Amino acid sequence: MILTRDPATRRLAARILLAQAASTAVLAATSFGLWGGRHGYSALAGGAIGLVAQLYMTLAVLRPTRSAGGALVRLIIGQLTKVGLTAALFVLVGRTAKVVWAPLLVAYVAALMMVWVAALPRGGAAKQC
Repeated sequence: MILTRDPATRRLAARILLAQAASTAVLAATSFGLWGGRHGYSALAGGAIGLVAQLYMTLAVLRPTRSAGGALVRLIIGQLTKVGLTAALFVLVGRTAKVVWAPLLVAYVAALMMVWVAALPRGGAAKQC
């Protein structure tokens, strides 16, 4: 059985989720302060869509599997499910709430960008193998 117990992998996953939550909170608070409640709640919803989808993907991928092929299948199915979940959440938010689309989309894109920002190397020089 292949286990994802690598502490560095788990720390990176946690750092990504925390960065997404932080960017969402900052953008929602800024939008709320500058433009009011609808903008703030819209930014919160956009960031939450990205965060919920990434949380699902993280939980799906870090579960144990029996083989490398099983891990790859889980990764592919997890990614497809993440895309479907994201689309469903956008439809749900768009139909049930009076959202302002600009802050919603900005916060969603910011949450996506946190995957890359959190994955940047920490510290000075790159580690050598």
